[in-house]
Amino acid sequence: MQSLQKQKINALLTAIVICISVIALGLIYMPKLTGMKMFVIETGSMETTIKTNSVIFVKPCKNFEDYHVNDIVTFTDNSQGKSFTHRIVEIDEKNKSFITKGDANTENDISPTSAEYAVGKVQFTVPYIGYIVKLLRSNIAKIIIGIIYVAWAAIEIELFRAERKKKYG
Repeated sequence: MQSLQKQKINALLTAIVICISVIALGLIYMPKLTGMKMFVIETGSMETTIKTNSVIFVKPCKNFEDYHVNDIVTFTDNSQGKSFTHRIVEIDEKNKSFITKGDANTENDISPTSAEYAVGKVQFTVPYIGYIVKLLRSNIAKIIIGIIYVAWAAIEIELFRAERKKKYG
């Protein structure tokens, strides 16, 4: 392979590695730095407010009193490992629970949700980034990313050796 071709491939792989690294690091560390949790919206129950496959950033609330009608809240049942994000339409202060509804749904959710399942309020969303998050979480993507990094490193090493050979003979 000619040196110019190797340099072009190296430039392309470098750009890909940088993009993957920036996106991955941003998705990993931004929630930690801001004290928020990140979730991917899997269904259309909150359309058009929150699009399917958007990433949402949720800020935990310390007290039941921090929640208000119209807040968009993420709830998680740790025993089942499932989460959902809906709007609070009514608050039952006596039972410390919420009546919720997805914006795209015509009816309220069937049963109240206990405040103990509330993770926090949605602070902001990033549309369609959920596709990337889901991709990065898949095993095949991890293998492909690993191959890209190895190929990039191999070409870097080869270019370094060629430069050194040219310089020192």
